[in-house]
Amino acid sequence: MQGSAPNHLYAHSYAGSTLGEKISAAITALPDSGGIVDAIDFVGEQRIDQTIQLGTAERPVELRLGTVRLIASVVPFELHPNAKLIGNDKTVITQDDGANLEWLITGTNVTDCEIAHLTVDGNRKGNTAAGSGIGMHTAKRCWLHHLTVQNTVGRFHPGIAFYDGPNGDNTVENNQVRNIGTLIDYADGIYVSGPGNKVRYNRITNATDFGVVCEACSDGLVRGNVIVDVPAGVAVGSGIAGFSAANNVIEDNTISGGNTTTLGVISVYKRNSTPPTSTIVRGNVIRDVVQGHGIMINGAEGVIVENNVLGNIAVTYPSFGILVKDSKDVTITGGSIDSTGSFGIVIGASSNVKVDNVLITDASRMGTGASGIGLDVTQTNSSSITLTRLHIFDTETSRMSKRMLYCIDFGQGGTTNGVVIGDITFNDGATYLGCRIDNINFNNASQVTIY
Repeated sequence: MQGSAPNHLYAHSYAGSTLGEKISAAITALPDSGGIVDAIDFVGEQRIDQTIQLGTAERPVELRLGTVRLIASVVPFELHPNAKLIGNDKTVITQDDGANLEWLITGTNVTDCEIAHLTVDGNRKGNTAAGSGIGMHTAKRCWLHHLTVQNTVGRFHPGIAFYDGPNGDNTVENNQVRNIGTLIDYADGIYVSGPGNKVRYNRITNATDFGVVCEACSDGLVRGNVIVDVPAGVAVGSGIAGFSAANNVIEDNTISGGNTTTLGVISVYKRNSTPPTSTIVRGNVIRDVVQGHGIMINGAEGVIVENNVLGNIAVTYPSFGILVKDSKDVTITGGSIDSTGSFGIVIGASSNVKVDNVLITDASRMGTGASGIGLDVTQTNSSSITLTRLHIFDTETSRMSKRMLYCIDFGQGGTTNGVVIGDITFNDGATYLGCRIDNINFNNASQVTIY
């Protein structure tokens, strides 16, 4: 029996000494219109010693796998257009000790593929070469969901990666990504590039660089991910010369345990490229950061930072809640920042920055003379700064015990020209009042309007 129809074949009906050989033989036997190869009745440990090719533009192929542990000596799966690789949530794909495969699932010039309900295990203990779990190249409209990708070597190889370009309109959602790289061989959890990609509702733990990177993306979405114990959570921008990023949204992610010496837990950045434009950072929760800034806007234009909640941000390091540097046309509105090592919000070398309706409490927990908001901490010059409807205070009950010297401090070594301040409250209305020295230090601020 080969199935109920010529386009639904069973791998057990075909010759081969390994499951890999049987699957390949069944794929070859499919008609020109393609179809399904069914291997769900295989269980236990099985071998793949030749790369299984799935799909073509004219010949879609779906491979179904069951409760099986596939151990490979070569890259086990290479996807082509219209390929589907579907497990049963108990399917495991891994590699031999010493195989040192660069990835376990790959594909180049792939369109309309689906990978789902599998565990992809890089067997990091038995391998040393750079490796990803899934590495796709120039892929469009691919859907990766309900996967577990784990235990990869790393070395700049993310757990799940859409490399090269142009990638576009891919969706990576509802996956578990964990134990990606090491502190020496570090790697991102999920990496995407190109337009229209969506990374949403994944749980990423113990990756060793960023949780999610959107490199040179436009019209991208990073939503609802939970990122735990990863040095930095989400980065959107471009570190590649000649590439840019625009119209991306980072929203409703929950990130904890960040530990980075140079970046933010969420970063919108320019490096060797044009400024990222029109980015929205909205509704994220960032908490219990070991080291690093909560949100960093560096070299960007047209950024909206809206209704984010930040708490316990690296209180033993000189870290900021939000850093705006070398940027313009930035709006920070809503949300709260509680307990930072240094300043709550820092603005340096930037123009047309508006901060509105934000609660800032207990900055400067290191006690190094920082304030709720610091202007030109980097000893540079800024212009057109608007601070309105803010609520800023230190909750220490004794004024001399307060660690925030000022609630707003312009006297940090640079100059600020064109300042509007209005409707700011420096207490909680009951117990807590202002900061240690004064509410505002206007040193080096000019053309100030207060209402």
